[in-house]
Amino acid sequence: MLEMRVTGLGLDAASKTPVVHLRQVDGEARLSILVGAMEALSISLMLNGEQLPRPLTHDLLLMCLKALGARLGGVEICDMRDGVYHAALNLRLADKAIRLDCRPSDAVALALRAQAPIFVRHSLLGRDKTVGQDDVPAASRDAVPQRPDAASDMARQAEARRRADTLTGMLLRGHELPNADPDVERRYRDLLRALDPVTSRKM
Repeated sequence: MLEMRVTGLGLDAASKTPVVHLRQVDGEARLSILVGAMEALSISLMLNGEQLPRPLTHDLLLMCLKALGARLGGVEICDMRDGVYHAALNLRLADKAIRLDCRPSDAVALALRAQAPIFVRHSLLGRDKTVGQDDVPAASRDAVPQRPDAASDMARQAEARRRADTLTGMLLRGHELPNADPDVERRYRDLLRALDPVTSRKM
C-alpha cells in the first residue's frame, strides 16, 4: 500500500464528471478517481476550509464514530472490480479492529475530516482512465486549491440563500433585522414590497 494525499478536484474531459486527484506522499505515483457531485462537494468543502452551519452526511458519520468511542485509523482504496474502485474504512473501537467496505469517494471525504491517512494498493496505479494529473495545470498539481472551486461556490450560494430567506421571514413576522442600519432595513422592506405587490400582509 502507498500512502496518498488529495491534491485537488477536477473534471473528467470526456464525461464532465468530478474527479478527485491523489498523489503519493513522498513519491510521484498518482491516481484519479471519478466521484459523484455531492461527494465532490463534500471533499471540496474540506479542501477549501469551508464550514457550513449544519453537518453534512460525512460530518454526521464522523460525529457518530466519535460518540461511540471509535476512531478512523485510515482508509484504503484496495480493489477494482468491473471498472469500479472499492475502498475500506479501518476503524478502531477500544482494542477491536473493524473493517468496512465503502466507496472511495466516501473514504476520501471521511479521511480528510478525520485527518486520517489514505492508502492505495500499488496494483491499482495506472489503471484509471479518467483525466490524469498531467491534464492539471502544473501550479496546482501539488497543492490544495487556494481559490474556491465550483462546488464550494455552490455551497456558499446555498448558505447565502438560506440567510436571505431567514431575514425575509423575520421581516414578514414583524421583527427587526439584527444589527441592521435603519436605512438598510427600510430599503430591504421596500424591495420585498416591490417583489410581492399584491400580498395581503404588507409590512
